[in-house]
Amino acid sequence: MQFRTGLTPCARMEFCVPGRGVSRRRAMEQGESGPKGKKRWVIVLSGGEGERLRAMTERWLGAHRPKQYCTFVGSRTMLEHTLDRAVQLVGADRVVTVIGRGHRAFVDTSTMPGKVIEQPVNLDTAPGILLGMAYVEAHEQDATALIFPSDHFISPEKRFLQHVDRAALLAERLTGRLVLLGAYPDRPETEFGWIEPGVSASSWSWSSRQVAHEVISFREKPSTMEAIDCFARGFLWNTMIIGARLPLLRNLAHAYLPQVASRFEKMRKFWATESGISDEPGFVEQEALAMLETYQGVPRGNFSRAILQRCPQATVVLPMGDVEWSDWGKPERIGETLQRLSKPATVPLEYLTVG
Repeated sequence: MQFRTGLTPCARMEFCVPGRGVSRRRAMEQGESGPKGKKRWVIVLSGGEGERLRAMTERWLGAHRPKQYCTFVGSRTMLEHTLDRAVQLVGADRVVTVIGRGHRAFVDTSTMPGKVIEQPVNLDTAPGILLGMAYVEAHEQDATALIFPSDHFISPEKRFLQHVDRAALLAERLTGRLVLLGAYPDRPETEFGWIEPGVSASSWSWSSRQVAHEVISFREKPSTMEAIDCFARGFLWNTMIIGARLPLLRNLAHAYLPQVASRFEKMRKFWATESGISDEPGFVEQEALAMLETYQGVPRGNFSRAILQRCPQATVVLPMGDVEWSDWGKPERIGETLQRLSKPATVPLEYLTVG
């Protein structure tokens, strides 16, 4: 059964009509709360260097540390929070964490769930996502990938995980669209990306407030006047938390970054063959060599600018209600969040005023 939502024919939301006596809402709830699909994986992006917080971390810790490896509140680092969320969603074996060169100094990878991949060089989010995709595809080519940045503050986690589960379910129904989680803004922020929502797909909703929308356009780090306009017109913040079927991600990558995407076929083939079995002698050296060869000549690339902004028609945005989200890219943003939520900080508050 197809529901006309204004989407192109190849991207309409399709799902089976519930059996007699079972409502559509109940069927969706059963799909959402039942056992997690065996084909879902989480790709955690942890390759950033945290340059915007360098002055603060050097002052606080005596040496720079990327923010995802910092504990700003409680007893867990931002990466540990992210990994805990990922494990709750898909289990430990289906988590792939892509870290930057030299980042093993900040984390004990032996205690991390799933697969940890150290890039030979950090080239921004597009190569990082393609590398994680290559590993997942080597094991399950038709999987659903959930892409998590590792350095975002999110609270409460339980409600956030419900939104992610819904995004995954929607991505599995909408095989021609990737699903972005959008955050409701509380100010005209110039350092966040914005999403202009379009037609709402009311036939797929969990509440009157949470309805999926088509995406008209993306606005990346707008000017002050542009941000004020985005805020006034009801745009959403782009969290870069994505749910999508791997075949769709692969097609988009080859369409918009063909030369880069083709380079990562080497890693997919490496992990898919017997040489990709991690307990074989010499595996670590072979893997590192394969990655060095893969990354040779690969340019820097931001996934949002290189792909998402060029194909908004391939994207659906699902707003997150009742969730506090921030990228914590500035010290004062960390302080504002913790103060608003009355959470004690582990970093001295005077450090959270550093520009």
